[in-house]
Amino acid sequence: MNEIYLLNDWLIKEFQKNELVNTISTLPSLQIDTQLANIYPLVNLDLQDTDITESQILASYRITIVQQRDFKTSQTDNKLLTDSNYIDNVSETHSIAHKLLNKLLRDHNEWNIEITSQSTLRQLKDWSRNSLDGVQFDLELAIPNQGTIC
Repeated sequence: MNEIYLLNDWLIKEFQKNELVNTISTLPSLQIDTQLANIYPLVNLDLQDTDITESQILASYRITIVQQRDFKTSQTDNKLLTDSNYIDNVSETHSIAHKLLNKLLRDHNEWNIEITSQSTLRQLKDWSRNSLDGVQFDLELAIPNQGTIC
């Protein structure tokens, strides 16, 4: 197995371990919400680009984590205008991202995968055609260059 395969496999397995995640995809970011059969929360790993140095392989990802927004049709006496589950969605998707980032920042893994850079978590509000909420961030990971090829 080469290093890019190992990076993808490791990320997928980490998200599979998370009980909040229902679906994992590896599509271009613009194609995430095209499947009507998606079960949310959904995590999408979009490999953007890679770089090879003598000592490591770098891979840049755009990670999108989304949950479907539900709207309440009944009126409530609540002073807080909560006609949807937006706050729940933001909390849930942020938690999924938080767990992955903590794993990378605090724990050693068998492949010595490390974060070399990360963006802030951008909030997605009523995003795409299925009214999705969530977070999206860019993440660059490094893995030692073992010289393996397919």
